[in-house]
Formats: sequence, C-alpha cells, structure tokens
Amino acid sequence: MKDKVKGLTVGILIGTMLTGSAAFAANTQTIQVAVKNMPLYFNLVKKDSAKTLTYEGTTYVPVRAVSAAIGQEVSLKDGGLYIGKQPKQTSITRAEAVKKVKAKYGFYHPSIYVEVEYIEGDNYVVHAYQVVMDDEETGHTATYGWYYVNKTTGKISSMF
Repeated sequence: MKDKVKGLTVGILIGTMLTGSAAFAANTQTIQVAVKNMPLYFNLVKKDSAKTLTYEGTTYVPVRAVSAAIGQEVSLKDGGLYIGKQPKQTSITRAEAVKKVKAKYGFYHPSIYVEVEYIEGDNYVVHAYQVVMDDEETGHTATYGWYYVNKTTGKISSMF
C-alpha cells in the first residue's frame, strides 16, 4: 500500500513539473538582441557609457545611466517613471504623524505622551495620554484623545 502511495505521489510531482514547464515555455519567446557598451553624449559632450540593448533596430538604454550622466534624479513612483523633478512625498512617517498631532493639539508638556499605537488601513492611530500616579506604586493613564492621521495626506481626525 505504501509503495502505491509513493508511486502516486512521485507520478503527480513529475506530471506537475512537466505541465508547469510546458506552460512556462508556451508563454515565453526567445529574441535576439545585441548587447554593446556605448558612450553617452549630451550636447556633443561625452558624459558616460552604458551597456545598451539593440532589438529590431531600436537601441534601449538604461534610464539610470542616462539620468546619472545628465545629473538628474530618477525614481519609480505610483506606476510612473520620473526623471529630474520628483513628485512630492506621498506618505508621512510615524514620527511626522506624532509631530502633526502634537502641533495641532498643543501636546508639548513632557508628561504628555503622544505615540502611534498601530496602523488601521491608510491611517496611523495616534494615542495622546498622560501617566497619573495614584500612589508610590500604582498608577493609570489619562487619555487626552485618539486620532487618525492619514498616511498619505497627513490629515488628522479625532476617533471620537
């Protein structure tokens, strides 16, 4: 019985590997390209060189090599390629969320704690509170408020 199960398992594995390989091969295409180290000139001045690909009469140059040669920043953000001027920061950090809540509500006293407790969807959940000592050994927290801070826009809204 164990031999039949082993045989079945091995057969399924081999069949899966062959089927997966055939499916992968059916979705790929082999192309002929020429790879060449080519000098990059801007306004007739040689700036750098880069490995380029030539395929069907078109030469493809890595954008990072071009941007570095012309002294411009390059980035991929929000599904777009930016060369030169970059879009504004699209998200704020946890520390920035805390600063925004402190500034809006004036929570600057050293005994007031303002912390990001967790993330909920597109929002930081920020807790503002104070630790109050009841006696020498016990204490409790006094909450000033709970706030949502949108991670993209920085907009603050009270949870309650």
